[in-house]
Amino acid sequence: MKKKILKENNSIKTESKSKKPPKWFYLVLVLIPVLFFVLLEIGLRIFKYGYDFTVFKVVTDYHADKLFLNPEIPYKYFYGTRSVPSALPDGFDKDKKPNAFRVFVLGGSSTAGWPYVPNASFPRQLKRKLELLYPQNNIEVINLGISAINSYTLRDFIPAILDQKPDLILIYAGHNEYYGALGVGSTVSIGSSRNLVNLYLWLYNFKTTQLLRDFISWVYGIFKDTEKATEASNETLMSQMIGNSLIAYDSDEYWAGIKQFEGNLDDIIEMIRDKNVPVIIGKLTSNLREQKPFVSIKTEKYPAAEEVFIKANEELEKGNIEEARKLFFLAKEFDALRFRAPQKINDVISEIGNKFKVPVVDIDSVFRKLSPYELVGYNLTVDHLHPNIDGYRLIADTFYDEMKKRNLLPKGQRTDLSEEKADSILKANFPFTALDSTLANFSIIVLTGQYPFVPKGTPNYKMLNYKMSSIVDTIAAQIFNKQLKWETAHSKLAEYYLNRNEIDKFIKEMGAIIAERPYYDVPYRTLAAYLIDKGYIERAIPYLKKLDEIKSDFFSNKWLGQVYLKLNKAETALPYLQKAVQFGEADYQLWYNLAGAYYLNGNVDLAITSIERSLQLNPKNPLAINFYNQIKSLGNKN
Repeated sequence: MKKKILKENNSIKTESKSKKPPKWFYLVLVLIPVLFFVLLEIGLRIFKYGYDFTVFKVVTDYHADKLFLNPEIPYKYFYGTRSVPSALPDGFDKDKKPNAFRVFVLGGSSTAGWPYVPNASFPRQLKRKLELLYPQNNIEVINLGISAINSYTLRDFIPAILDQKPDLILIYAGHNEYYGALGVGSTVSIGSSRNLVNLYLWLYNFKTTQLLRDFISWVYGIFKDTEKATEASNETLMSQMIGNSLIAYDSDEYWAGIKQFEGNLDDIIEMIRDKNVPVIIGKLTSNLREQKPFVSIKTEKYPAAEEVFIKANEELEKGNIEEARKLFFLAKEFDALRFRAPQKINDVISEIGNKFKVPVVDIDSVFRKLSPYELVGYNLTVDHLHPNIDGYRLIADTFYDEMKKRNLLPKGQRTDLSEEKADSILKANFPFTALDSTLANFSIIVLTGQYPFVPKGTPNYKMLNYKMSSIVDTIAAQIFNKQLKWETAHSKLAEYYLNRNEIDKFIKEMGAIIAERPYYDVPYRTLAAYLIDKGYIERAIPYLKKLDEIKSDFFSNKWLGQVYLKLNKAETALPYLQKAVQFGEADYQLWYNLAGAYYLNGNVDLAITSIERSLQLNPKNPLAINFYNQIKSLGNKN
């Protein structure tokens, strides 16, 4: 009996072993979680959860033919940061034109043009120079500068940039390598592993990853000290990114930042070269002479930065210029708050330039040659590293000179203007007003009146003691406090000048808006209409022509025709008036002007037809009646 039971048990075991699940069962087990996340991702996208991190996209139906840097893209790199920097609205054609010359410019706040509006940035200055010298080309210089980003963001942008058929890429970056988003010393960091950070940036394109991070953030927020968060809400982005991270010279963190920059820049240039796109990299400059070290740390191997800075000034006073230069340089190198890139960053730029045989421009050397004692200070900067207006112009010219040297300028017909004459024209027509200057001054005061320029917790006495003295100050303060948009503020000030009959100042304010939004028709229309109304018809012509180029309509053609007719240029006026009729046939004044244009061009029959149409719309117009009687009799004679 016992043997029988054992036999039956063995039989059951054998049978159970022989009945293994089919292979598709294991496949289904694997596919179920995969399918779950796929469906979750699809659902989150359908309901538009989180952010869309497409690098370039159409942002408004008003400019459906143009792509812009996605306004949401900064949120990818500054998750949880109270002040998220903005992307600049530099648009470019979705479909590249045959005559286009397209340049992308990569970098941080110095590329963005801080503390100034984008019109003063070096990419915009370069663009205006190229537009002046190569009018037959459609010049597109797209400024991708964003404050407080570093090489991780630049690397993340590159595939999307290469998809947009660039003719050239310019890079000026490296100051933010430690405290920029995801840097080794940043409050927005997930560690020092480049592979991990770049994998995270790729995964963060998925809505599922965003959902997971939002959940973690929500849980963390339950236990967060809200009082500390409130205290920090008024900090500048610069101070927010620091945290409490000090990085001593030659420390592990110091070298981690260098390796991070080296690895990312190597990847960037390799991707660019694989697509055979030209690239120029700029070496970095900063304020050595007049920016004392932010934080001094004395180590066993190196002295305190502030001591070196004091010694540098002493040597300069003694006339020991060469020794002073060395000491100012070392004071910057030993500064434990690393907002100014160490020399090793510039060394890496040179090494990678040599490795890939790409041009490198020594912007720091150019700045030094134009500085007293060859020490860069406030002669070309506004703070620790951001250039002033002249400094940004210098960077633009330095890149331009390298483009010329490397035969990387547009292929279209160049004007016969000398570069000196072009520079003179550009300086005279610089689209930057007193309002922009005051606004920049506010930005500098806010930055330099807070940590790390002053001890933590110190009130911003610079701002507290600032005295408003003009309408420009008042309007600039309204922009700064987000009570007015920048464009609205310029329009408001322009109207103020117009009412005072200060036409040049009115044009200057409107011109700043036009330079900032060159593809937006409303400022052209407003400016031209006011100039015509005030009798400055010739000064209205360039704005009407540009308006007709970007958005040809009844207004642009009617007024171009009418203005040219008034200037006794009937042959030039005629095609504009003919085109205006196609947009709107119910304007008796248009038909009257068209009749005049036909008559002056020798076509009496069409002149008669046009004046008859004008009289149908307004039978009591005495000028039209008189003109009709004159040309009708001429027609009868013929």
